This record gives sequence, structure tokens and C-alpha cells, in this order.
Amino acid sequence: MFKIFIQTIIILLFSQTVYAQLSTHLENMQMPRNTDATMGQTQLQYHQTETYPVGNVIDAEVYLIGPSDVLSIQIFPEMIPMITVVNSENMISHPRLGNISVLGLTLQQVRDTLTFIANQRRYGATVTVSLVQARRVFVEIRGNVTSPGTYVLPATYSISTAIRYANNPQISAGLSSDEQSAISSLQEARKEREKIFSEAGVAENAVFSTRNIRLIRSNGNALIVDIERANATRNAAFDPFIAEGDEIIVPFEEETDFPVISISGAVIRPASVVLKQGDSLSHLLRMGYGFTENADLENVVLFNKNGSQKLTVDTVGNLLSENIRLNSTSIIVVGTKPTELKQSNIGMVSVRGEVRNPNIYVIEKGKTKLKDVIEMAGGFTETAHLPLATVGRRDNSQNERVSQRRRYSEYFKGSNMTEQDTLRFMMTINMKFPTVSCDFVSVFSENSEEYNIILRDGDVINIPSKPNRVFVFGQINKPGFVDFEEGQSMEWYIMKAGGYASGAAKKRSRIIRGNNRVYVNGFEKEVFVNDGDEIFVPSPRDVPPEMELQRWATYMGMAGVVLSVIGIFWGIYRDNKYLRNLNNN
Repeated sequence: MFKIFIQTIIILLFSQTVYAQLSTHLENMQMPRNTDATMGQTQLQYHQTETYPVGNVIDAEVYLIGPSDVLSIQIFPEMIPMITVVNSENMISHPRLGNISVLGLTLQQVRDTLTFIANQRRYGATVTVSLVQARRVFVEIRGNVTSPGTYVLPATYSISTAIRYANNPQISAGLSSDEQSAISSLQEARKEREKIFSEAGVAENAVFSTRNIRLIRSNGNALIVDIERANATRNAAFDPFIAEGDEIIVPFEEETDFPVISISGAVIRPASVVLKQGDSLSHLLRMGYGFTENADLENVVLFNKNGSQKLTVDTVGNLLSENIRLNSTSIIVVGTKPTELKQSNIGMVSVRGEVRNPNIYVIEKGKTKLKDVIEMAGGFTETAHLPLATVGRRDNSQNERVSQRRRYSEYFKGSNMTEQDTLRFMMTINMKFPTVSCDFVSVFSENSEEYNIILRDGDVINIPSKPNRVFVFGQINKPGFVDFEEGQSMEWYIMKAGGYASGAAKKRSRIIRGNNRVYVNGFEKEVFVNDGDEIFVPSPRDVPPEMELQRWATYMGMAGVVLSVIGIFWGIYRDNKYLRNLNNN
């Protein structure tokens, strides 16, 4: 019995020890710590205060470890990893491996170093080192970027990603309104250029800057970053990760001609880039980022000063024929397969509202007219109201995400309108409706062919019923609907609605046509109200007190001028009369 009691006590003590060790390891996993190499004391150091988007998947062969990098070190067969932080002296500390310098080492070299040390102390040990959290570094980005300045970015960002971050419009919130407006204008202008070259198969412009980025390291080393070569060769050495104190200088595009190589046609990204020493045929082929669905891989041709040469490539853009160095006349053109699917010559339209058989009807493109489709629909019902009938049509341009300010400027730049017209013009632009210019009354009541339009695929014909009402509103004693009566004037409907209110500006009253919302002067002869129209009676114009005072001052000034002129003429008349009296005497 005593022996069982002693065994139980030993088991409990052992369990408590294991639990304490496990808790310590779990705490180390959850709370990254920094181990001082000389004192041997672990202090809480790491705390993430800002989140950045993931810019790059790191390459362990290239990523340089630096101060404040958070590493996870696990020695197999031990299963509990340890979290450690690289200190300011580029040292890491591990209770089993000791203090190790990681100065100038990549992540892969750190793995190899720790594995070597572990194997010196324990045969067959395997060490896994993972980057848990990258350090933040200061970099200065200058030159041809949207927002030049000094940035704090994760060390996992490559040079191209850091530049992309500096071109992000979201980081321009702290800029002045003029700077933000300039950035917005630059982005809209770029969008317009891309619109012109979209799906054209040729590059928008010849790129110089992305192949000539200057990188100055804090240790004094400098190199040229070539993003195009990095993408073509999948070699991160041409687009390295950022480091502490980097100065990144993005050159402006050369205005003079420079030697270029190009890839165009059925590729994902048509490109024309500056020629660099060492550029080969395989590099240029990969700068196109692959082929489009309709690429003709049997028709990939290299053009240069020596003529043309057919190339052999695979579906992912790898060159299968001889790889050669390029010169300034090298152009790759990827052909396009002839389309096998011809565009259909039939379409469909929808007819809704007051027709005998509302439905979807098949039309022949370029031939079927409005009368033909109404006949297919069985004609109009007795309640159809043709003055309000419309034909809606697809307008893909309305899907374009364009700045409204730029749209106004495009319309306004060639007009003869004044600045006072701007507000009304903007309202008109915003309220454009995708309808077809058509007059159903002329077509079906007067048998005119002028508006018997040819329909297009997707058109929607809407035939409303007779409203039998006119809406009168504004400065009216009894605003509301008034039953429609043929041949009546605007004044008649206003009287039916109780007449003008005391605040009405009678002469400003207008008819608003129901079919197009156009204002019509109802005081003109033989202008009648149509079924479905509206009548608006406004109040007098709102004039600010300052303008009212200015207007009265102008009146008084004009009155003063008139009185002065009268005084001058009176003086002349009086003098002439006095002289005549003297002569008579």
C-alpha cells in the first residue's frame, strides 16, 4: 500500500514538471521573445502594431535576416518550437545551440548553420527555421512615383512591391488637395491611355524606368534593379528584397529614342522595353506573360534586321527553338487564330406593355425594323399611349468607371457654353438615359418611315398605357393630378388645380413633356398639354441680399446718369435761350 502511494506521488510530481515545461514552451510560441546573447535572459520584445498587406512570398535563398526578424526554431525530434527575435547585433540565442551570429546570412543559410551546429552536438538532428514575422525597415523612394517619400515597410517587400506601394493612391490621404488632385488627374489620364490600347495587341508605351531602377544600400553598395528581367528569368536577384536604409530611385521615362525590344500580338501583356545587355529571345518571350486563348502558337515570328524567323514555343511561353541574343530591331509577333465562331446574324428584343402579345422576339440583325416587331407582337391595345412609348438600348460606355469631373471636362472643353451653364450641363450629363431617338406617333399614326428604326440585339420596347392625367405642382393652390382633356392649354390645367398661389411667378410656368422631360413654354400659341405631361409653377427667383443691393445700386447709378444727362441738356437749352434773348435785345 505504501509502495503504491509513493508511486502515485512520483507520477503527480512528474506530471506537474511536464505541464510546467509544456506551458513554458506554449508561452514562448504565443509570445515572441528576444534572448540577450550576453545576459542569457529572455525579455518580451516583439509586438506587432501595424498590419501591412502581403507583398511577396519570400525566397529563403535570397531573404537576408536582420534585426527584429522573428524566427521560429525547431530541433527534431523535439516537437516544441522556440520563438526568438534577432537582436540589434544580428545575433540569435537558443538554449540548446547557444548564441549564433546571423550577420549577412539569408534565411536558408541560417537553416544550414543551425543544422550544422545541432549535428555537432547531436547526431542526426534536423533544424527547421521559419520566418514568423518580418522586421520593418526604413526606405526612401524617389523619382517617378506617385508619392515619393520615406516609408516603413516589411523587409519581405521586393523593390518592385515597394514601388507599387508608393504608387498606391490610398497612401496619399495625407497630401494636400492640390497634390491629391494631381494624382487623380494622372490616374485618369493613364486610364484613358489604357482604354485606347486595350486588347489592341501592342504596348501602350516603351518602358524605360522598370529596367533602370537605382538601388543604393546603406553599406554604400549600389546596383541596378531590372524588374522586367526578374519577371522573365524568375530570378529574385534582379528584384531583391528591401533592407534597412535603402534608397530607391525610379528614373523618369526618357523622352528621346532608346533601343527597344518588343513582343506583341496574342499575348497577355504586349510589351516594348528598353534593350539591356544580355537580353535573349527567351527573356523577351516571357515578358509577354503568356498567351491569350486565341494565340496561334504555330505562327510566332521573330523579326529583326536579318529578316524574320519562325519560333517554336510551348503553351506556357517556353522557347523550344534556338535561344539567341537580341538587338534593337528585335520584335516578336504572336499570331491570332482565325475565329471559328462567326457572329450570329440573329438577336432578340423584348416588347412590353400595351401590345397584344408581350414577349421576347427574335430579329435579324441589320434588317428587322420597329414596325416588324410590333406586328409580331399583334399590334397595340386600345389603351396604348404612343407619345410615351420608348425603345431602350444597351450602352456599354456607362459601365466605364470614369471620374465625373473628367467626363464633364471632356464634354465642356470644345463647347461654346459659359461657366454659368456648367451646373445645368452637369445635371443633364448625369441624367442621360440609354434610349433610342424614336417617334412612335410619326411611325404608326402618320405612317412615316423616318423613325421606323432598325432594331438591335437586346433592345427593349416599352408601350405604356394612357395615363389620362396631368400633374400640376409648384406654387398652386390645389396641386395634384388633373384629368386629361384633349386640346387644353397650360392655363386651363392651372385653373383646374385651383389657380396660381400668392407666391407664384406666373411667367415662369412651364409644361414638362412626359416623354423626354423637356420644358416647354405653355404661353405660346397652339402649344397644348399632352396626356402624361406635368406643369410646374415656380416661385420667383431666389436672389441673395448682396445681389439685391447690387441691383438697386445699379438702378440708382443708372438713374444718376440719366439725371446728369438731362441736367446737361437743360443747361445747354437754358444757355441757348439766354443768348437768343440777348441777340433780340
